[in-house]
Amino acid sequence: MAVTEAGNYMVDSKPKLWTRNFVLICLSYFTFCIAFHSLLPTLPIYIEKFGGTTGMAGLAMAALTVSAVIIRPICGWALDRYGRKFILFAGILIFMLPSMVFIFMLPIIPLLLLRFVQGFGWGIGTTSQGTVVSDIIPGKRLGEGLGFYSLANSLSLALAPAIGLFLVDRLSFQSLFINSSVLTAIALFLAMGIKYPKIEISNKVSKMVFMEKAAVRPSMVTLLVTITYSTFLSFLALFVIQKGMATAGVFFTVLAATMFITRPLAGMIVDRMGRVGYDLIVYTGIATIILAVIVVAQTSSALHLALGGILYGIGFGSIQPAMLAMCINSVAPDKKGAANATYWTAFDIGVAAGSVIWGIIAGYFGYVLMFYLNIIPALLILPVYLINNKNNAKLDPV
Repeated sequence: MAVTEAGNYMVDSKPKLWTRNFVLICLSYFTFCIAFHSLLPTLPIYIEKFGGTTGMAGLAMAALTVSAVIIRPICGWALDRYGRKFILFAGILIFMLPSMVFIFMLPIIPLLLLRFVQGFGWGIGTTSQGTVVSDIIPGKRLGEGLGFYSLANSLSLALAPAIGLFLVDRLSFQSLFINSSVLTAIALFLAMGIKYPKIEISNKVSKMVFMEKAAVRPSMVTLLVTITYSTFLSFLALFVIQKGMATAGVFFTVLAATMFITRPLAGMIVDRMGRVGYDLIVYTGIATIILAVIVVAQTSSALHLALGGILYGIGFGSIQPAMLAMCINSVAPDKKGAANATYWTAFDIGVAAGSVIWGIIAGYFGYVLMFYLNIIPALLILPVYLINNKNNAKLDPV
């Protein structure tokens, strides 16, 4: 409670977070993620079922990731130069159209080519949504808002793969593609209902850059974190089967549940504590990620998987939204698009590069050593984070 010059008491109040616009962008992002994640485990099955090799099955993700990485910097520049609304609409449409064509059960090569096109839509759509939500969230609650916003992705990862596999197993691939198309259409409809904040667009022609300089440090932290994440995402299920256990599902279920707590909490911490809060999140995150990979490497029961999920959920679930908030807080308002693009490009590269690197290591040395080697990128987070750590006063709460 504060006192005015007239001697009256004035109640301090936080700016409102849960506005109509914020709810709409979160729901749009959620349905978009469901459409995307439902295709991840199912397209490789489609490819193998219709005559493709195991190597070709992996191309479904690789093709999308490559095009998303290519388009994100261009999208970030365009968002800052031309505004948000129509670029967001275009991204969602570009993602939706290939899903609609997939309904006709394409041969593998045309499907992979369209998957490459779909990656442009995914890159444009998610970069635009991330920029729009950073416009909508009040500055004093940016970390908290991004924490809640990122829950849409966590919930989607928990639900969408099971939904996709259910549709393929019980109905058909056509029902899967119809579902993806309908969900993407809903994401577009929700985005149309947003009242987009007016953004000051600079009249001077800005040079397109691959990375926004001020966002590089937190983005590099994110890249290292997602390199560790790719191990669990790509190889945990195979490791668990090799161990003679039933499923890796308990890890991902517990991971999702833990992140439901840690993501908003991490955002609140950085909003209130500024640079001290970011330090706390990163140091704690490094420790829990290292503990998680050690526990999972020694897995012999579902209890190990559950403990690993909790530990990794604390580390990954807190560092990711904190670094996104740092990216946005470190740049001027007319560079938010570029900052989002830099962050998500690092995220994509981390997942893709990690999957390739760890796959090679697992092939030669086995899964146990692969998990232990994840300690290396986790330790590298610290020196990367500490570079110029004390020079950014923008991170302190207002």
